[in-house]
Amino acid sequence: MTQTETVPCPYCRSTNAIPVRQCADIVQCTDCQTVYLRTRLTTQALYALYQHYAHEGSHMRLPATPEEIASSGLRRTEFVAEALEFVTPGGIWLDVGCGWGAMLDHVRERGFVPRGIELTRSCVDFATMVLGIPVSNSDLLESAIPPESCSVISMVHVLEHLTQPAEALRKVHVTLNSGGLYAGIVPNFDSLCSELLMDGWAWLDPHYHYVHYTPSTLRAHLQAAGFDVLRIYTATGDYGADVVLGYIKSVVHQLPESVRYEDLLRAVEADGRGEEIRFFARKR
Repeated sequence: MTQTETVPCPYCRSTNAIPVRQCADIVQCTDCQTVYLRTRLTTQALYALYQHYAHEGSHMRLPATPEEIASSGLRRTEFVAEALEFVTPGGIWLDVGCGWGAMLDHVRERGFVPRGIELTRSCVDFATMVLGIPVSNSDLLESAIPPESCSVISMVHVLEHLTQPAEALRKVHVTLNSGGLYAGIVPNFDSLCSELLMDGWAWLDPHYHYVHYTPSTLRAHLQAAGFDVLRIYTATGDYGADVVLGYIKSVVHQLPESVRYEDLLRAVEADGRGEEIRFFARKR
């Protein structure tokens, strides 16, 4: 039985596309400009692949001690603090692709009722049995969470993993209560390293990343799904400042004494060329 499929644009369903990378069948839709993986694993093959996502050595590996739980960067404290600029604590915070529940454990401390959706079974078991957080081992589109039941829905490095993103955005919109917040982070296909490294850009990741966003295409998709974009910007984020600084130094060899390489990094981010896109949007 074949484990791959060829798909049209996951947003506008057009089959008109041009190749933009050579390491995999990564193309850009010529109708809506979305960049996506045209030939990819089937849904069944993907689910099997995700069962190994939290293996030892992975950034998603399960914590071994309470201290690891409390200190994990996956708690995303800065991201949660930014979300709290737009929403008052209370109500359900649903984290889609929640891993072992690190961020949900944190938002519970901030006054929210945590709920999660996660495909990796070992992560689901850890979140439910160790942290006591209800997490569903299901696809978002198949989840039974009621309409207008959540104050916040988050997807941190998740939207690019979804095979039906347009339908997922509609589901998010329906599931949020009036004025609810949708917040997330995705890789930025327009980033500096994406341009410099081309097929070598780590976040192409054709095993797991099925849609590649830019600030403009992400804004357009959010607005089309019924969201008002409150804030969208790029940052170096999880890609690693040292890595990006290294590439900047390889391109710009000498600087005036008054300028630091860190200043160039901030300028790259401000210009929309950071490695990830962070967004906060409110349901209309």
